[in-house]
Amino acid sequence: MYGWVGKILKVDLSERKITTEPTEDYIDEYIGGRGLGARLIYNEYKPGTDALDPGNPLIFNTGPLTGTALPGSGRVDVTAVSPMSRLRAKSNFGAYWGPELKYAGYDHIVIMGKSEKPCYLSIRDGQVEIRDAAQLWGKDTFETQKLIQQELGDSETKVVCIGPAGERLVRFACLITETGDAAGRTGMGAVMGSKNLKAIAVRGSGSVQVARPAEFLEQSIQVNREIREHPAYAELSQWGVARGVHMMYAMSFFPVGYFEDVCWEELLEKYQGPAYVEKYSMKNMGCFCCPNRCMNFFSVPGIGKGLTSCEPFSGFTGAVWNLDMDVFWEATLLVNKMGIDCTETSATIGLLMELYHDGIITAKETDGVAMERGSKEAILSTIRKIAGREGIGDVLAEGQMAAAKQFGPDAVEKVDQVKGLAPHGYEFRAFKGTGLMQAVGHRGDPLPLRGSLLEVDWHHAPEWFQSVGKEQFGSEEAAIPTSYIGKAKSTIISEHMERVPDSLGICKWLYNLFIYNDVKMATRLFGMVTGKDWEIEQMMEAGERVRNLERMFDVRQGLRRVDDSLPKKFFEVPLSKGKYKGEVMDREKFEQMKDEYYELRGWNKESGVPTRAKLEELGLRDVADEVLGSN
Repeated sequence: MYGWVGKILKVDLSERKITTEPTEDYIDEYIGGRGLGARLIYNEYKPGTDALDPGNPLIFNTGPLTGTALPGSGRVDVTAVSPMSRLRAKSNFGAYWGPELKYAGYDHIVIMGKSEKPCYLSIRDGQVEIRDAAQLWGKDTFETQKLIQQELGDSETKVVCIGPAGERLVRFACLITETGDAAGRTGMGAVMGSKNLKAIAVRGSGSVQVARPAEFLEQSIQVNREIREHPAYAELSQWGVARGVHMMYAMSFFPVGYFEDVCWEELLEKYQGPAYVEKYSMKNMGCFCCPNRCMNFFSVPGIGKGLTSCEPFSGFTGAVWNLDMDVFWEATLLVNKMGIDCTETSATIGLLMELYHDGIITAKETDGVAMERGSKEAILSTIRKIAGREGIGDVLAEGQMAAAKQFGPDAVEKVDQVKGLAPHGYEFRAFKGTGLMQAVGHRGDPLPLRGSLLEVDWHHAPEWFQSVGKEQFGSEEAAIPTSYIGKAKSTIISEHMERVPDSLGICKWLYNLFIYNDVKMATRLFGMVTGKDWEIEQMMEAGERVRNLERMFDVRQGLRRVDDSLPKKFFEVPLSKGKYKGEVMDREKFEQMKDEYYELRGWNKESGVPTRAKLEELGLRDVADEVLGSN
């Protein structure tokens, strides 16, 4: 095979049984990565199994382009049933682990069961060993990787692992590789911990076979050149997202606090992200074979070294009313070492701060710590308590709603969640298309989707990006943040586009969002690697198939139209400040956007369930038969 190495590794930790099956049976319909992972979880998961039960499969997925010479070809998709949403989990990480897994001989890993004792997997050139991890249990994610490399006698071994939070089944625990590359959302660390699996170490000396190597190498060099010449490259490779965060706050796209508003004048005046990068960033780093280097590697005396990008720059600043960048960095390092999702953690802290500010809770409910806005003690102690399930951290580790129920009905009314997860930190009251993407999104998360970023781009050149909206999504108003028109189509196309790089095993920041804003280049490269010269339409159809299969998995779990919504705050509390003062999501128009979305998708408008006709059109008759039956 070209592109794929041809094997799916299956590990049953309960039986200590290791088997393989061929990848080839799935590739024409699902490609690999996220797509094939969706099919594997659908096949392997038995409905009714609890997320933390041994029967919940934990699946790691690379794509046919993972591990090739292509820039940005280091991505891995992870799936299971989420302990947070009880729906299909989806998370993704980069760095170097994914290519190494392919060099070791496997495209995917399906992990079932539960080890009697703590263990880790060692995979080396087709040889798989379940090893004792008693000495690793309790270690943070940085220590764990070093200790495994020492034990195996190879510093080049790539490790993905959980921290103490995953061991203690914190429901939003994450996976970490290197010093900050995370499969962050949906609680994959808790699933891994529930299996008594501390880590997966991989080392390989194999390669990925390419159908047209000379052409592919030439094109990869050209892509590298184009990335370096792109305007986004200079910004991301030098600053990461540090300067962009201030811009997002200035345009009222990032909320402040627990979605309390969008304008905090003090933050706009005193935000020190770029200055912190200039002072403490040793260099910017990237994932496997990527020139973009969008992640900052900080070394801060007295706090420590590590890697970060994206979420923490807002999650541990504006979202928790914090202007102290040392607190931002200490919190970021702490969640990475403990193995906790930054987004869910910062949202939990933000909720506590709002409840305290509004007088719903006092320091008595939070172990004597006053949850004052921006308090260093409140931020750092809450992270430690969650990771250790200590005191109030024990109930916080079960999720925001569990904690709110303990605090009382007034606290429950304050909780902002979509499908059991913290919403992404975007202001949905003003950005209507982003709000739709959040509501109907697979995991209640619109990032990153091209249609959402178009609403951001619009601020820089409205007329130009309205023409882009017309060209890409059929309506100029698709680009205008406050318009409800054209958002259903832009959401659908963006969802299909997003699934292409996720299934190919490449970075969507490069091949969907910031460099190549469509899937043309990704499709061309897929043909060079695999020898399958698909048209763009065929690639987008694969994206649609995956979207529908993911939806049907969740429908089988009980998801319906009513779940495709936003917290009531966004419909009832207008913005009081900022660029979009007075904006609120109109509920009737929001439901009309959903109507249009379902109709364009070929889903039942009343239930939000894909129709049999649509499923059969996409080759999912077996799914229709199982879930829809004769209806």
